[in-house]
Amino acid sequence: MQIQALQKFVNSLQDDIVTFLRDFIAIPSPSGREKEAADFLLAGMQELGFDEVWRDSTGSVAGRLGRGKTIILYDAHMDTVEAGDPAEWGFDPLKGKYENGVVYGRGASDDKGCLTAMAFAGKVIKDLNLLGDFTLYVVGVVGEEIGEGLAIRNFLEETGIRPHYVVIGEASDLRLCRGHRGRALLKVRVPGRAGHASAPERADNALSKAAAIIREVERLPEKFASDPLLGKGSIAATKVDCKTPSLNTIPGECLLYLDRRLTVGETRELCLEQVREIAAPFGAEVEIMRCDEPGYMGRTIGGEEFFPAWSVPEDHPLIQAGAEAFRRVLGREPVIGRWDFSTDGTYTAGVAGIPTLGFGPGSEEHPHTVRDQISVPQLLEALKVYAYLPNILAGESQGEEDR
Repeated sequence: MQIQALQKFVNSLQDDIVTFLRDFIAIPSPSGREKEAADFLLAGMQELGFDEVWRDSTGSVAGRLGRGKTIILYDAHMDTVEAGDPAEWGFDPLKGKYENGVVYGRGASDDKGCLTAMAFAGKVIKDLNLLGDFTLYVVGVVGEEIGEGLAIRNFLEETGIRPHYVVIGEASDLRLCRGHRGRALLKVRVPGRAGHASAPERADNALSKAAAIIREVERLPEKFASDPLLGKGSIAATKVDCKTPSLNTIPGECLLYLDRRLTVGETRELCLEQVREIAAPFGAEVEIMRCDEPGYMGRTIGGEEFFPAWSVPEDHPLIQAGAEAFRRVLGREPVIGRWDFSTDGTYTAGVAGIPTLGFGPGSEEHPHTVRDQISVPQLLEALKVYAYLPNILAGESQGEEDR
C-alpha cells in the first residue's frame, strides 16, 4: 500500500469532507428525530461508493465494502443532544461554521465528525483499490445519546453480522482508547406518609429518608473495586423528585436517582445489591431504569440503563494493529489510554465480547458544550488511519474460536 498516495488523496478531499460535515451539522438530529440526517448519510454513502447501503429497523444507516474474510465494523452515531440557545454559542450552531481550520456546531465533535471520516474512509479504500481480504461495515447509529449500545445491539442482532473487530469513532484527540468505565442509572422509590408541615410528628417524611439514604450512598465508594486502566467506580445522587400539592406538605413519597459509574468486574447484581442494602431499612425499593424511547422509524429503542465497563489488553492484536496503522500513516507514536465517557463499546466489548478499539478526532472537552468543534487537520489524520487500518487487521485476522 502506498502511504504517500493515501495521504495525498485524503488531503485532496479536504474541501469535499468539510462541505459534507458542514451540511451534516446543518441537519438537526436530536435522538429520535434523526430521519433527515439518516437520509443525508444514506445518500452520501451511496455516492461515496459503498457496495451496499441500507438502514435497519431502528433507522441506523450502514454501508458495506468488500466480501473478505476479516469482518470489521466501524461505529459512530448520527444523533446529537439538543443545540440549545444560539445566543449562548455566539453563532448559529446548526450552520456548520468553518473558520481557521476548525468546524463548529452541534455534533461536530460528537459525533458527526467521526462519522464523516469513517464514511470517507470507504471512498478512499474504494478509489485507491485498497480493498484487501476484509469486509468493512460503516454504521451510523441512532439513539446513542439516550442509550449507548442499544442501537448497535439491534443492528448486530438483526443482521446476524459478527465482526472480528469493532472500531468506535468518538472524540479521543487521536488517542487509541482501549476501554472506559460503564454506567448504570438507578431509581430509588422511598415511601413515607404525607402530612402537614405544621405537625411533622404526624407524618413520615420521605424526603428526610431520601437524604439519609444519600448520606449512606456517599460512603459506598470506600467499598468499590479499582482497575489499573479504568480506575475506581463512583456513585452520585443526581435528582430528587417529590410531588406534593403545596410547599407546606411533607412528602409521602420520594424518588431518588443515582448515577453509578462502573469499573471492570462490577456487575448488574452487585450494583443493585450495594444500594438495596442501604435502602432496605427505609422500606425503599431500588431498580435499574429503562430507556424506552421511540425512534424515527416508529420502533422503540429500549433496554435497561445498565452499560458495563470494558477494557482490551494493550497487547491485543487490535490495539497493536491500531498503533501500527497510526505509526505508518502519521509518522509518530500513538498515545494509548481510555475514555472518560461512555460509548457503544459498552455493548460491543462489554456485552458481546467483540474486541473493540476507540479512536477519533476531536477533544473530549467539547461534546455537549457550546464549544462543540473539530479540527479539520485532525479529522484528516483520523480518516487516514481509518482507511489504512483494515488491511493490517486482515493480515492478523483470527477465527471465531480463537477470540
